[in-house]
Order: sequence, then C-alpha cells, then structure tokens
Amino acid sequence: MTINYLAVLVCAVASMVVGFVWYGPLFGKAYMQVMGADSMTPEQKEAMKKGMWGMYFVQFVLSFITAGVLAYYILNWADPSVGAVAIAICTWFGFVMTTTAGASLWSGKPKKMAWKMFFISAGAQLVTFIVFGIILSLWK
Repeated sequence: MTINYLAVLVCAVASMVVGFVWYGPLFGKAYMQVMGADSMTPEQKEAMKKGMWGMYFVQFVLSFITAGVLAYYILNWADPSVGAVAIAICTWFGFVMTTTAGASLWSGKPKKMAWKMFFISAGAQLVTFIVFGIILSLWK
C-alpha cells in the first residue's frame, strides 16, 4: 500500500478549516487575549496582519507534513484492527499534547493563562488529528 497524497492534501486543507473555525468564532477572542494581542497598538496589529498569509502558507505546509507522517503510521501499523482515528488520537496524546503542555508550562505566562493557552492549542490539534484520522481511514 502507498500513501494517498490526495487524501493528505485534503487533510491539510481540512486543518486550515479547523484552524479558521477554532481560532476564529470558537476561541479567537480568548486566544488573542492569552497571546497578548488585546494590548497591541493599532500599528502592531496591522504589522501582524501583513505577515499572516506567509504564516498561513507555512502552516499549510506543516499540516501537509503532519498528515503525510500520520498516513505513513496508519499504513504501517502492525495491527490493522486498530483504526486510523485511534492511531491519530494516540499520536496526538503521545507527541502533540505533551509538547504543547511543555511549551505552555515554560511560556512565562501566568499559570491560568498558560493553561488556557494549552487547552485552546491542544484542543485545536486534537480536533485536527481526529479529522485527519477520519479522512485517512475513509480515503485509502
């Protein structure tokens, strides 16, 4: 079996959709508060907006890589009875959740803000990994 790169591409697009919804209407205000954007000057906000398309592109590439590696794990998992979503959740739990927690822990933010940042960021990644698992399991 080989990796379905079209499915990986769809995963990367789905990741961007999850991110837009998660960091927009769902948790956008809370995340911007945690990141300190509410205390930015209008000039700083404008400068941040100018660089967003480049950041979106880099995030898309990172999501494509993540989905490709996850597709590889799913294809080469020793026990085929384990579902793609379970593999995605285990991968998130073992790697993403732990590194996101560490980054939040050492962020220098007050504990309450650090945990808020963790739950928003890790939650978005969990939803993204579940979506990846669903797409990769249905589109082999």
